[in-house]
Amino acid sequence: MTERSTRDKSLSESAGWWRSRLLILLTGFGLTLAVAMLSVFPPVTLQKADLFVYDQLLASRAMPPQSAEPVLVGIDEESLAAFGQWPWPRYRLAMLVERLQSLGAGVIALDFLMPESDRTSPEVIRQERRRDLVEPAAAASPNETDSNSQRLARAMAQSPVVLGYYLDFVQPGNQDQLRPPPAAPDGMVVARSAENHPARRLPPGQIRSLPMLTKAAAAEGFTNAQEDIDGSLRRVPLLLAVDGREYPSLAFAALLAASQERQLHLLTDHGENVLRWGQRTIPLDAAGNLLLDFRSMPHQPLSALSVLRGELPPESLRGRIVLVGAWAKGLGDQHRTALGGSVSGLDVHATVIDNILAGTFVMRPNWARGVELACVLMAGLLATLLLSRSGFVVSSVTMIIGTIGFYWGARQLMISQGIHLSPLLPMLALVLISTALSLLKYGIEAHKLRLRTQDLLDAQDEIIVAMSVLAEARDKETGGHILRTQRYVEILARQLAASPRYASLTPFDIELLAKSAPLHDIGKVGIPDSILQKPGKLTEAEYGIMQSHTLIGAEALARVVGGSGHPEKQSFLDYARQMTESHHEHWDGRGYPHQLQGENIPLAGRLMALADVYDALISRRVYKKPFTHAEVCDFILQKAGTQFDPEVVAAFVARNAEFYQVAQEFADPVE
Repeated sequence: MTERSTRDKSLSESAGWWRSRLLILLTGFGLTLAVAMLSVFPPVTLQKADLFVYDQLLASRAMPPQSAEPVLVGIDEESLAAFGQWPWPRYRLAMLVERLQSLGAGVIALDFLMPESDRTSPEVIRQERRRDLVEPAAAASPNETDSNSQRLARAMAQSPVVLGYYLDFVQPGNQDQLRPPPAAPDGMVVARSAENHPARRLPPGQIRSLPMLTKAAAAEGFTNAQEDIDGSLRRVPLLLAVDGREYPSLAFAALLAASQERQLHLLTDHGENVLRWGQRTIPLDAAGNLLLDFRSMPHQPLSALSVLRGELPPESLRGRIVLVGAWAKGLGDQHRTALGGSVSGLDVHATVIDNILAGTFVMRPNWARGVELACVLMAGLLATLLLSRSGFVVSSVTMIIGTIGFYWGARQLMISQGIHLSPLLPMLALVLISTALSLLKYGIEAHKLRLRTQDLLDAQDEIIVAMSVLAEARDKETGGHILRTQRYVEILARQLAASPRYASLTPFDIELLAKSAPLHDIGKVGIPDSILQKPGKLTEAEYGIMQSHTLIGAEALARVVGGSGHPEKQSFLDYARQMTESHHEHWDGRGYPHQLQGENIPLAGRLMALADVYDALISRRVYKKPFTHAEVCDFILQKAGTQFDPEVVAAFVARNAEFYQVAQEFADPVE
């Protein structure tokens, strides 16, 4: 190789290296931007995956002890078994409220809706009988009202009781809009210092209890709680702004009713939405919701049955917030949570009160998305720069360490500070970039290997051509013999490979056999010109010398095979050596140079034996005229089992038309 060609090759390799690295860098940067875009426009699948990661982080959080403040009184299975199906008559609910008042409850929150008259009330029953049975139209007494609801209203008026209601933002508009708006705890004032704090401006529909009950209540609180897209409840609003007025949730209304502090301030503090309530700072997410810090052990309620039967010690609920609601399974108030399983709506309200009083919160600051985006860009860019220079092992270690590091950091932040930063996208960026760049680098290296292999194959072909040209230059009568015999050998080998006996003959083997064919007469370079180019018939001594070309060629190729350090080159030249040495052997053992018999003759030699004879007979020579294709076929069939391998002859018979086509296509020019 000349100095110039060496320099050109070096420059080509250098340019290829820079192109490969540029492709890797552009791919890594492109994937980084793609993941960054996912943080801005996350698909539903990614949102669900992010919620799953959040659940795992929340589950690892060290749970502080529950606050002793909220007390749950549940309408459980035992209560239903003792007093009958739900809903209960309101006189019984009045009895329950009175019992709780006698036990010293500070605030009672009723977590159920009572928008209609009590159908178990005697007055309501009489009215329904008149309607349904068409009894004589007697004028209803002006005092004929819902006495059960009246009794509950009287009981509620004796101490602070908070009623629940529901705001319907989907189908606004019903008769409740004509009533006064729900009542907040007396003296509740909400100040805003951020206009962009989440607020709802659409007038909602309302599902509220009867007016006589809402008038007797100290306050009302909404029970709305929107589940996430995977059906789990992770956050609840504390305040809803509707038409410029703030309304508290049931749990928060109960807290306000139990406190003397009613001043609330919504503001943005160091990039976080917070609700200031006296000395307490309650973090809210970007939508104004409180992220629920569920306890690993849910609250255990008192049975309403035990309260009604007077089984609790006197003053045992002194000053406590008591939440009353349906607890029994089948009553429908169940929610799936981030910790798995489900809890009742009563337990959700208790968790809100517990989080606020205990001062333990899970926070999702407004700047969290920006930090996550920065982590994605940092992880993607650093991984791309590192992986563009390193190998598979370093890439794998980088991906594993980086992925674990992001998750561990997010977990520690959740455990120690209660701050949620999602590690999902940075982890996704590392895994995606590491995998993609590793595959890309593998593809680039595989392409380089294919090029190197092709260079080696091209070099082999050049050697074959050079050596074949050398033989052709010595023997002027060969003409296109080299090219034709190469095609014949390939045709025979492909036909044999289709039979079960030669199923192990791979396409690679067939290619090597075909490439070996041009070298079958390479030994003629050692035969004197006086014999090789003699126009007449050779003497017996001269014919013996001519036969030695098989050994001369085999010996030359054997030296190359023995000194080769390339297995693929060794395999190729080994086929060539076998073909050169044995293509004049006969199936019955009467050939030369070793009188091999049957399958002791290498397959390469058996293939070339038939191909060589066919070409010699079908081609014109100075000493003979060409035989017809039919005559050659008859001759070869006659020699099956004597000169030629019968199976090779069968393969020739199956494909003899292709032999004739090759002979015509590459025939020697007529002089």
